[in-house]
Amino acid sequence: MRTLLECYKILEEYPNGMTKDQFYRVARINKQHAKYLLDSGLVPCINTGKKTRKYHIATHDVITYLCDREDNPEKYKVPAGFYIGKNGCSKRHPDKPAAVIIRFNFTEPEKTGLYTMWEKLTAGYDDLLTTPVVSELTGYSAQSIQRWCNQKILVGFKIRGTLTIPRLAVVEFMSGDRATAIVRKSSKHLDLLRTYAQDCHEGAMTITY
Repeated sequence: MRTLLECYKILEEYPNGMTKDQFYRVARINKQHAKYLLDSGLVPCINTGKKTRKYHIATHDVITYLCDREDNPEKYKVPAGFYIGKNGCSKRHPDKPAAVIIRFNFTEPEKTGLYTMWEKLTAGYDDLLTTPVVSELTGYSAQSIQRWCNQKILVGFKIRGTLTIPRLAVVEFMSGDRATAIVRKSSKHLDLLRTYAQDCHEGAMTITY
């Protein structure tokens, strides 16, 4: 879920490319997974042959990977058995972050309050929004927004070849159960829900490790 601003920040921080260690941190994957992506060519790189800083990855290739991974996650998964060692035991990969699952369970009045909050957030915008504007509002990529419209999850239509989305359709979708249940939320969406949940009943947000 990368916004245009996030991509610019990555380009600004790594204008001359990055190493494997920098790549796996930016991509939020473990070292073995990063090595697999580079060795397999799924993420283009230059192998310098050095013992240290062996890989050099162009920043634009990293951004392309991050955006495409949102729509094609299966493409970038490691093969079955990848983490199994020669002795048949699982390889250790201590740098892999522990999975954290955050769920939201709002009451009906709280859902109404969430709708009202999104109405206020979008109050200064036009009634018809373009994909980049919706991306800025929600923190989700243009590809995700276009996919939701194609799947009829989010109302959208084309005007002179440009995908246009009604502001109230965004309000209704983002305050509804479908958006609240998204597993891999954008950081902007997640932060908004976490902040809102603090003013709701005690079980409005649950965290599972």
